[in-house]
Amino acid sequence: MPKLTQRLTDGLALRLPLPKVGHQYHWCKDVPGFGLRLSATGDRAYILERRVNGKTLRRTLGKAAGAKAISADTARKLKITVSGELQTGHDRLVTQRVTRQTRKDDGLTLTAALEDYIKGRRRGKDGLGLKDRTKADYAGMVALGGKAQSGKPFANGPLYDIADKPLSKITPDDMRRTYETAAAKSGRKAIYAMQVLRAVLNWHGVAVPDSPLSRSTAGKDRIILAATVGAPAPVPPEKLGAWWRAAVQKAGDAGADGCRLILLTGCRPGEIFGSAFKPGLRVGDVDIKGARLKLIDTKNRKDHTVVLSKQALDILKPHCKGKAALAKVFDVLDPGKTLEGINRAAGVAGITRQRLRHTFASVAEELVSGYALKRMMNHTQAGDVTGSHYVGKSEHQLRLAWQVVADFICKK
Repeated sequence: MPKLTQRLTDGLALRLPLPKVGHQYHWCKDVPGFGLRLSATGDRAYILERRVNGKTLRRTLGKAAGAKAISADTARKLKITVSGELQTGHDRLVTQRVTRQTRKDDGLTLTAALEDYIKGRRRGKDGLGLKDRTKADYAGMVALGGKAQSGKPFANGPLYDIADKPLSKITPDDMRRTYETAAAKSGRKAIYAMQVLRAVLNWHGVAVPDSPLSRSTAGKDRIILAATVGAPAPVPPEKLGAWWRAAVQKAGDAGADGCRLILLTGCRPGEIFGSAFKPGLRVGDVDIKGARLKLIDTKNRKDHTVVLSKQALDILKPHCKGKAALAKVFDVLDPGKTLEGINRAAGVAGITRQRLRHTFASVAEELVSGYALKRMMNHTQAGDVTGSHYVGKSEHQLRLAWQVVADFICKK
């Protein structure tokens, strides 16, 4: 940072050449800590620099060029004032930032706050942001209803009624009314909406007095967010054989074979068929020779290796043959109609792709150890010290486990 050989004046501030990249600082010969900052973008500004409590502080005093420029003499006088304020503990920059943030928070609507949350939210344990599916779910909370491309209507998001309200203006009554309206349509979605609202408020540091979502609020005035309870609905045991045979009758059909693979492996439907947010299983993810497949960035943010049974491998081989690595294994996104046909042929109703995963878990629970099943289902071991730190499962053990489940299903 060069020191000028002369006094810093208006003329000199305009004559000094701009740097080719970044910033360059020139310090006045006569006034210590008073200088000029030049930017490759064309900015010229007077600045001060001084040490306060062992820390070097640098502050902008004003522009040296342009419509809002101040003179060098004005900047020099301002330098004395601002330097004195810094010495006494007053920092105009901090005050300006606090003022701007206060104004922003006062006018920050729930929609804008939710957008900030979606962009900035990171997991503490690994720094990863939200997955695309989660982002879409959250954004939908404040979305206006309408019609999908298929023509099917959809309702307003559960938080839509308070979407344009500033966070600082949201009241306990707003929260209760929003919850009750959403709960009238779906209790589960209402709980989800309140969880998202609470997360956004906490992330922005906004505390709603007497919030019905706060544990410090009296129980009679609180919204109780019950824990989400699963509702497994597997293929009935007495119908499992019929379902499998009906699916085998459609061997070669991408939808039917993908559904059979879910039943034999326990994979999530989106991991096999894909969705609007992920491509699904690709040919390059399948190791035919090693009889395994790898699922990338799964729901719990980890890669997951599935060791394939002989039956699962036979299903995959024809769908991978001759395809490029990035091609989808099963070239279908929604096998709903094919699945409905299999259900009718088997004499069962309401079996979805997710319920095939339920069926795998229900069958495996009786055939393999609990810790093997957790690994096969790719469930986290959070809070389970034994499973996380002591019980190891080799690929050989897991291969045997998947094979046992496949043998049971295919012989029904």
